[in-house]
Amino acid sequence: MKNTKALSYALLCVLLWSFIAIVARMGQHRLDSFQFLFWSNSLSAISVFMASRIAGKSTKEVLCVPWRTIRQTALLGCLDGLFYLLLYRGYAIENGVAVLVAQYSWPLMIVGLAVLLFREHLSIRQIGGMCLGFMAVVVTLTHGYITRIAVTHPQALMLVFAGAFCFALLSVLSRRFSVDAYVGTFWLFVFSTGVSVVLLAAFSRFAWPSGMSSLALLLNGVLINGLSYILWVRAMAIGEASKIAPLVFISPILSIVWLVLIFGEPFVPAYALGVILAVASGLLCTGFGTMKKSL
Repeated sequence: MKNTKALSYALLCVLLWSFIAIVARMGQHRLDSFQFLFWSNSLSAISVFMASRIAGKSTKEVLCVPWRTIRQTALLGCLDGLFYLLLYRGYAIENGVAVLVAQYSWPLMIVGLAVLLFREHLSIRQIGGMCLGFMAVVVTLTHGYITRIAVTHPQALMLVFAGAFCFALLSVLSRRFSVDAYVGTFWLFVFSTGVSVVLLAAFSRFAWPSGMSSLALLLNGVLINGLSYILWVRAMAIGEASKIAPLVFISPILSIVWLVLIFGEPFVPAYALGVILAVASGLLCTGFGTMKKSL
């Protein structure tokens, strides 16, 4: 029952994350990356606070938390902020396709960390599923031409891999830390907003959103980057990390579908192959997994 609920949370979260490419394109029409990140994190903190109140949490429960919770969520918030900092920096100096492939290495890292930290065992099917999932991302993003991944700045990919590691570590630590999903996510965004303020002051300037940017920020801050984190934290807390992580490979595949449908980008046969590989990955890692935790 717990695994079913965890997979449901994760799938809904992945669906929301698949719209990141859409809102990022819309939202950064008049805002730069640092401004977009600051406003998005601020709205996420507000929306998660409101969601916690709707869920029955009192204001005191959300705001007055033990010092232990502050320490834990401060770490998670810093990891979240670093993830986006390193990711955006990678996009600024390296080929976008190479960065995307490096970015989606974090589900693989989650599985590795889950094995190291929680002593989870992987079946042959799950290992094969993880490989298929990563292949799905590579095939989709390169349109089937692997040689298109031309790396001219290796240090940029190192930054992105470091960012991916930050988010993978955030995901597995959220499982180890005994923090309520609502309260923990709220404080995560409080600290991530603090990191965003530092980045904004260092690399950009304050600006008010307007027009299409406002709508994109609202969608991203409230749903895609806000409430989705509650779903992800809950999924990682009650489920098996190595079964949940591969589902993330579905997100970039869905992103391509939305780009084709909404922005009219051309559809290529490699997209269909990517979808097939992603579905096969999910079936191998979740539907037929035989993983058990060691005692």
